[in-house]
Amino acid sequence: MNSKDVTIFDVHNHIHETPSEFEVLDVKGHTAYCVQATKYVDWDDVVRLKDSYRSIIIPAFGIHPWFVERVLSGEIPPTWADELRKMLTQHHAILGECGLDKAARNPETHQVYPFEPQIQLLETQLSIAHDLDIPVSLHCVRAFGALSDVLRKAESKGQLPPLLMLHSYSGSPDMLEQMFLKGELGRRTYVSFSSAVNGRNQTKSAKCIQIVPADRLLVESDLHGARATAAALETAIALVAEARGWSFSEAQLQLALNSRVFFGRYL
Repeated sequence: MNSKDVTIFDVHNHIHETPSEFEVLDVKGHTAYCVQATKYVDWDDVVRLKDSYRSIIIPAFGIHPWFVERVLSGEIPPTWADELRKMLTQHHAILGECGLDKAARNPETHQVYPFEPQIQLLETQLSIAHDLDIPVSLHCVRAFGALSDVLRKAESKGQLPPLLMLHSYSGSPDMLEQMFLKGELGRRTYVSFSSAVNGRNQTKSAKCIQIVPADRLLVESDLHGARATAAALETAIALVAEARGWSFSEAQLQLALNSRVFFGRYL
């Protein structure tokens, strides 16, 4: 990938899930997409997408908290951690999407996903990212205190991954500032915003955007199909620009610079 040609980075999406929309991908290389596999069975889908659009795809592999029950049941095999380590190394990927979620429910049982196993699942993945010295994309819904505890525990042991992305951050400005932007953890944390999630409450999102250091802001589409990503990214960039008092072009430039630092060796 020639990062000099890239002017927009979609730092978190799942466009591998809709192959019928691949035709709209920006093959000229002006947009780069970090495509996040979440459930083990889709890891190879991201590999195939990367192999087809190598110049614009940054792959990411992980197990999302929504699939923790598949780990517990053995549907995702016990060898998953070793396989994940191999995939990340072989395909030059970041780790994601992983994290914690106290809100989501199993669509079949209508029960919330068991939380303690989510913590164990996340800690294993963070340990892998630390060992491989690679960035992590983090999901968190209504579990920011627990996520902070997990990350601070890793920090105390000197086992934080080199960089962390809070994707589509939906917590409060105070939690963001107090839990994630202080100390060594704060120096390693980037915060990403999307129109899909953060456009729902623009007042709160603007306050969060204003708190994040300018060089730690990122944007994403968080979409499952490529067709709508361009418009979603434009809206997210405009959200950041308005909150920071920047022009659209100033925001686009700063966000691209930040993304180049976050992805670094992957470009």
